[in-house]
Amino acid sequence: MDLGTDAIAMCLAPDGDQGEYAFTCPVCMLHVSKPASRRTAALLIAAGVEPSDIEDAATTPEVAFDDLSPDPTAPRFTLDDVIEFHFALEDDTSIAREFALELR
Repeated sequence: MDLGTDAIAMCLAPDGDQGEYAFTCPVCMLHVSKPASRRTAALLIAAGVEPSDIEDAATTPEVAFDDLSPDPTAPRFTLDDVIEFHFALEDDTSIAREFALELR
């Protein structure tokens, strides 16, 4: 999964021995928080993530996510759209193409 540095929050202890980083998964929208070892913290900092002190963060930082609510100006979903979607679901290649899945 690709995340920009602005989508990752990281907190470090002043001595640098403890830390954690957090992000919101762009696929499932779950908040993910992981411990950050010195190596992980160094890699994230090198990539451009700005760390904050653990004492400065009252809770695990929340990372903003894009608003995925329906667009009220979008065209209406029709019966033809449902039929087209039905046939697309029967075609694995079509699904992989639509969701840009990499088969490994």
